[in-house]
Amino acid sequence: MSPSPIVATGLGKHYAAAGIGSWALREVNFELNHGQALAVVGENGSGKSTLLDLLLGATQPSAGSLQVERPTAALLELGAGFFQELSGRDNAYYLDLLSGASRADARRRASAAVEFAELGEAADRPLRTYSAGMAMRLGFAFAAGREAPVTLVDEVLAVGDGYFQRKCIDRLREMRGSGTTLVIASHDLHALRGLCDHALWLRQGCVEALGPVESVTAAYEEHLRRRATRDEVPRGRHGTGEVVIHEVRLTGADGARKESFAAGETLRVEVLFEAKRALDSPVMGVALFRDDGVYCYGPNTRFDGVLAGTYAGRYRLVAEFPELPLLGGNYEASVAFYDKDHVYAYAWDHRLYPFRVMSDAPEHGVVRLRHRFSVEPAG
Repeated sequence: MSPSPIVATGLGKHYAAAGIGSWALREVNFELNHGQALAVVGENGSGKSTLLDLLLGATQPSAGSLQVERPTAALLELGAGFFQELSGRDNAYYLDLLSGASRADARRRASAAVEFAELGEAADRPLRTYSAGMAMRLGFAFAAGREAPVTLVDEVLAVGDGYFQRKCIDRLREMRGSGTTLVIASHDLHALRGLCDHALWLRQGCVEALGPVESVTAAYEEHLRRRATRDEVPRGRHGTGEVVIHEVRLTGADGARKESFAAGETLRVEVLFEAKRALDSPVMGVALFRDDGVYCYGPNTRFDGVLAGTYAGRYRLVAEFPELPLLGGNYEASVAFYDKDHVYAYAWDHRLYPFRVMSDAPEHGVVRLRHRFSVEPAG
């Protein structure tokens, strides 16, 4: 077994149209070992899909060298190559045969795919009768069932509803655990942090950053904030449903409900929640936003290394912010419960709990930082 199923050295791709040439990808270098996962991030047009096409072998590099262990499985355009008149089961069976599988293996994997996709009786109906979501679920199940040392994933982490998204992410975790090397391009930074150990940030076809997933995605996220082009998650309730948030109370230090707080006062966020099934070390967090969407602070139990364990039933979570340093203005609190790897939300009440901070100090900004001034002769 090769120690490095993917090695890219000085990788580049040049396109020429009407005599005008442009580089879609230039001087990309990275190496991945078995069982590693690389997150590929970047804005639209940054070169992510071009990189995946090169790794897949759909196009050849214009510069540099690329070694990829074959065969390579791809979760790119889910459902591409399906025949509308064949059933979901037959589509999976015949496409597997076309890829070189034996009849027995194709039959086994087709059954596994329709079971994973939870098609039920629809598995034996023509694909033209499927909804778009059903076809995508089958496409993911078929592609994820392929046994390959390298799997490429492009923006398919949002397949189906919240329940099925979680199922897809868990399947990718299993693949990585069995030694599959993953390359995942996505805008879902939460999922990437939970699934990957390394990250590559592409910007206009060039490498902006390459390294540990936490540091690279944090730098990319800060870049998006500065450009103010980040897709805004709408206020509201999100999540897969394993946790139900029954009540959220904002109180002072004495536990009395409040809507206005003096700067420097204690803010307590009390959350009555219910875990509908036993959950292993869910990540519990509270985030504070200014009412114009500025993200002020967002601690959680995973970052703090606390409250690990199994949760099932009803609980009361308290997040306390003593000596609240926010300056005067209107704010909103979010409450979220994630899986232990902080990939998908069981429940997320986003910016639903408003409060006000009162301050008489003539200061500017978001928070009050401890400080002092001094003047000395320059000499």
